[in-house]
Amino acid sequence: MAFRQRCSILNQRSVAQAGRMIVVACAILCSAFPIMTRAQLQTARVNQNTIKTVYIVPTSHYDFGFVDPPDAVRERAARHLDEVIRVAESDPDFRWTIESVWQVNEWLKRAKTPTSVLPNDNIKIERLVKLIKGGRIALSSAWGSMHTDFMGEEELNRVCYDYARLKRAYGVETEMAMMDDVPGHPSTVPSVLAGSGMRYLVTGANIFINVATSLAPGKVPFYWESPDGSRVLTWVSQSQRGGYPEAMTDFYLDPYSTDPYTGKTPYEMFNPNAGKKSDLQIMEQGVAELQKRYGEAGYQYDAVMTIYAHDFVEPTNVANLERAVKLWNSKHESPKLKIATPPEFFRYIEGKYASQIPTFRGEWSGLWSEAKTQSPQISALARYVHDHTPAAETLWSAISATRGIPFPAGNTATLYDLMFTYDEHSGAGNTGWPQLNDLGKLEEQNRQYVSYMQHAEKQADFLLDRGVQLLAQPSRDEAPQSLASSNVWPLLVYNALSWQRDDLVTVAAPAAGLKVVAIRRAGSQQSIPFDIDEEGRAVFVAHNLPSVGYAMFQLETAPGQMVSTLRDAPVGSQAENKHFRLRFRPDGSVQSIIALASRQEIVNDKGELPFNQLLRVEGQEPSAIAAPVPPAIKIKRGVRMTRVTITRERSAFPLTTFTIYDDLARVELHNEIDSAKLPFAGGKSWHDSYYFAFPFALGTQDLKVLRGGQKWFDRLPDDYLPGARRDSVTTQHLIGMSDDRAFVMLAHRQAFHFVFPSYVKARPSAKGAPAEFPAMFTGKWPLREATLYSRAFRRGNQADTHDLGVTNVMTVEPGLGQLYDFDYALNAATGKFDDVAAWRLGSEFNVPLRAMYVAVPPAALERSYFGVNQPNVEIVTVKQLADTTVHGEVSANPLNPRANQVFVIRLQEFAGHAATLQVATPVKVRAAALLNLTEDRVLENVTTLSPLIVKLRPYETVTLRIEVEPEI
Repeated sequence: MAFRQRCSILNQRSVAQAGRMIVVACAILCSAFPIMTRAQLQTARVNQNTIKTVYIVPTSHYDFGFVDPPDAVRERAARHLDEVIRVAESDPDFRWTIESVWQVNEWLKRAKTPTSVLPNDNIKIERLVKLIKGGRIALSSAWGSMHTDFMGEEELNRVCYDYARLKRAYGVETEMAMMDDVPGHPSTVPSVLAGSGMRYLVTGANIFINVATSLAPGKVPFYWESPDGSRVLTWVSQSQRGGYPEAMTDFYLDPYSTDPYTGKTPYEMFNPNAGKKSDLQIMEQGVAELQKRYGEAGYQYDAVMTIYAHDFVEPTNVANLERAVKLWNSKHESPKLKIATPPEFFRYIEGKYASQIPTFRGEWSGLWSEAKTQSPQISALARYVHDHTPAAETLWSAISATRGIPFPAGNTATLYDLMFTYDEHSGAGNTGWPQLNDLGKLEEQNRQYVSYMQHAEKQADFLLDRGVQLLAQPSRDEAPQSLASSNVWPLLVYNALSWQRDDLVTVAAPAAGLKVVAIRRAGSQQSIPFDIDEEGRAVFVAHNLPSVGYAMFQLETAPGQMVSTLRDAPVGSQAENKHFRLRFRPDGSVQSIIALASRQEIVNDKGELPFNQLLRVEGQEPSAIAAPVPPAIKIKRGVRMTRVTITRERSAFPLTTFTIYDDLARVELHNEIDSAKLPFAGGKSWHDSYYFAFPFALGTQDLKVLRGGQKWFDRLPDDYLPGARRDSVTTQHLIGMSDDRAFVMLAHRQAFHFVFPSYVKARPSAKGAPAEFPAMFTGKWPLREATLYSRAFRRGNQADTHDLGVTNVMTVEPGLGQLYDFDYALNAATGKFDDVAAWRLGSEFNVPLRAMYVAVPPAALERSYFGVNQPNVEIVTVKQLADTTVHGEVSANPLNPRANQVFVIRLQEFAGHAATLQVATPVKVRAAALLNLTEDRVLENVTTLSPLIVKLRPYETVTLRIEVEPEI
């Protein structure tokens, strides 16, 4: 939603606060441009006059949710496209860009006729297809305007998949992606777009808070390049009035259409004291601003593009734009205004200036994904589904290849659609925008987001649990094995990751009234040491679990109860095993954590806040969390694990545990928040923000933040795009810090957003001190200490609704309860940052081993289905080939299921080193080829099949199609 109308509906307090933020943001944005010399100023004035053509791109921006619940927006978008078709067919000069593929999906669902069994209205569909093929309507290939930095690894790979499906079904084509409102994206996006066949990216960046990139407006378009060498020609329209509505709100190229939120023209909104002006005078003022903005920034080309959009606007507005363009062009020889689509502009610029267009690499996430911390439990569910959906489809690919059972493409398609819906830029449970939302719609929106992610979690777990059971199910040619004793319970432990690993297994007793007395690996008589935790579950470390495979274990039981093996350690403040030594203060704060293998201290005991302290920030000021009872520390030691428990009775932060295992090199940290006991948010802001502080014992010289993204680690600040925001990052599984002499790795499960020191205020101002600018605008690099602030959640207790006014809100996550869990894992070492160790720690912590009791053990007591032989490459997913899914085709022989023989293996090199890779598969491969990311183009045939050999460049994503010989 653009900022201009947002300001109009804020209350007076919020306006004042927002205004202060804008002033600072303006200062920062302006400071990104160097002071011009007299000669440069003269050049800038000349450049103002070099713009001969303004390409105006009409579109409509759709927020999924925001003003209506998501399901209502789906229906609204379908009606909107009906109107686009109607207007286009009545006006031969009409041009339009469909912003998101999801809009077409929803329209197609409703493009029905009532007279057939399979009621697609092919005549209606052909009308839209004809307009797209004719170039009058451009189609963005992106599913939506996404929080791309929050998206899952494989989910981001599929951001253009639904476009590719439309291309296969209807022959429509595009080379352009558009994502609006979100002010920036991670460095993985060019790799995904270029890999999907895209050449161009348009983003209307809303910079009403902070900045996007200083490359706009002077150095756009630019080739934005990923570390793997992939690139897309990128245009950024950025503005504090929204970016994407700039043709209306910044440049006044349509003096007739009104703002959808205020009913006024944008010129009236932003120039209330200007007096009466003619339509042409309004346009002349706007075009002068356009020329000034680009000229002063040193823009070099003779054409610019400006986006003509607003929230949920209809295509009938284009008639007003056409009227305005006709008026302007009749009175002015230069610049000429031209209504167009983005590909028309890009082709012109690239055709004339390709050799002059600069290339830039870098991360410039707009960090709007922080909004998803408003609903931390829904976001935690989403993150779970990000990881476990590819795990599930890989498991079912193994089952399909080895057992001839059809791949459940419908389940995975549903899961990705649910992920996309939440990960779109409006996706979060929240308290709404002040004075915009009706209370009933807001509550329904939050219910729907909870429902989406709960359903997704259940679907992913259903696929995984049923698939694991199926691994042990005897085939028709196998005789079921009998058990030696009724006290023996077969346990199948499944590893979803593509490397052999040692990791934790946690499993309850197989039945009530039984206790586990022994654990053995199947086929071995050697007992495995194990513990019973406080919840009565057996805990042990399984060693050498096969990659994307399983190993069988046997648990022996006896009548009785599972009694914890953890016993109180001698009174003291230190816990230790062969990997770590932990020391605590009496107040429960962490004094030291030493990784004994490297002798590296993890904790900076002199940081601005103690390690793992919960920080509350009201508005811009930190405040304390009440702790009525002094914390109590208990240290317990078991057979192979040690746990430190810190309890804070009657507190909103009631529990912390640190757990170390004799057979695992990581410290696990678990925090619990009782949100029912949190202070009421309000007074200084509608929301309070909560952080866990992690000060690390690293030097500030040469300090780098290692941002674990979907495909690689960005090294910050070196890998920022020029002028990008530097206050915080959203990461996938792990964030690290390194000073080139030592490094610390922090894996995270539910939390995902991290703020750097000086960009969040950690210590309160002195009483009576003057107000300060918000820390997010005044922070700076180099960082003053090696601290990460894990933004756990943003908390609001009131909604300022449009229909009822201020209303106290019970929850923005209905049905999910009041207890928040936040889990982390830590390790450290000396030397340079180890990308492989870090990637594996993050992945293993987020995709734990899956253990399940089965009726009988399978014939093979352990088996690997897929694997790779290089540590810097992972299998992201294994799936059915996209174009083998047939929709709407009735089978002539419905009793015979179709066996899958063609699969896709997605490979990712994540450490920046070329690799020659051997890929292991469960059945013989008879043909293989490299495809583009959307699987609709063969890049190269693979000739070495036995073994299957593939080469990867540094950071490359490889999509490998294999045709297999079924095992049965």
